[in-house]
Amino acid sequence: MERKLKKVVLLLLIPLLIFSLTACKGSHNEEAVRAKMEKALYKEYGEEFVVERIGTRSDNSGTYYEARIYPKSIIGTSREGDPYYCAQAGVKKKSLGRLGEVGAGYETVQIKLETEDYLRSKTKEVFGDRIRLKLDVKYKLRKEGNDYFSWQIVSGFKELLKKANTNPDKHRIELELYVYIFDRIDNDEEKEERRKQIFDYVQYLKGEGLFKYLELGVIFIDERVLAPSYWEYARDIYPANLVEKEVEGEIVYLPPRDLRKEMSEVLQREIDEMSEEELLVSMGRIRKSELSYKGINKYNEQFLVWVCSLDMLKVTRKSTYEKYKEENKLGFHYYKTINNILFGKDYRYIYLN
Repeated sequence: MERKLKKVVLLLLIPLLIFSLTACKGSHNEEAVRAKMEKALYKEYGEEFVVERIGTRSDNSGTYYEARIYPKSIIGTSREGDPYYCAQAGVKKKSLGRLGEVGAGYETVQIKLETEDYLRSKTKEVFGDRIRLKLDVKYKLRKEGNDYFSWQIVSGFKELLKKANTNPDKHRIELELYVYIFDRIDNDEEKEERRKQIFDYVQYLKGEGLFKYLELGVIFIDERVLAPSYWEYARDIYPANLVEKEVEGEIVYLPPRDLRKEMSEVLQREIDEMSEEELLVSMGRIRKSELSYKGINKYNEQFLVWVCSLDMLKVTRKSTYEKYKEENKLGFHYYKTINNILFGKDYRYIYLN
């Protein structure tokens, strides 16, 4: 009887044991996933990568491990931790504890950096040294038999641009480019000089074959953001501290006037004592992720010039395209004359000059 009971217990335990072993084999610890990704990334890109923030994602095709990746070479620089320089890697979780092939999209970062390198020299020649570039660039391909273009995650900007220029029916470069200029405009004469620079820059982009699918923002940031005490004052700007104010018919919320006045004067004195080299170093410390409306644009943006080509308008703002078509305004988006370069003013500009 005792022997029979042991046999029954053993038979009951076997399925539990099998389930337990399968469960162990079917799951992976974080280090195993990281090790597989690191090995694959080194093989693919020829350098070591940081693999972090590992998580899972599931859809109809299965479950995937995903992680944020960036090269170890940027550790200790202003690029470290900046999402602009990060990409994603993923690997499918397969049965019996297996992992699929690692897929990564670091080419999305590479092509941005390649495009920046391509444009930087001319951009500085036109606007001066106090510029930062932030962009998004997509190469799209129309495959045989398709009537649409699909985004390809690849790098090699120069070669892709050559393809787009020689065979535009099959290849396309879509460029969203923001030029940040850390130099405020003090008078109408300077404003007109900047208008001409922007017009000339647009003509340059046309000549390079980068205008057809272009969205360009030229953003003038007050250089006082480069002063040593800027962030101390920035911490004093928070929602509960804002007051309602009407500026040229627009209702905006700004810090108290006394704070704005003090901030304007103190930071200006600091800027006046800084060399051009010190200003450029300070500018270089600003992360690309901070070049945004929620970052330094808010309160520090003096003017914005927005340029959008006709074809890019059709791709990214279809309803606006249709509206302008009805209003017979599409011709504006060819930017054939300097009068098409219009300055927009941000009424939340904080400084009292």
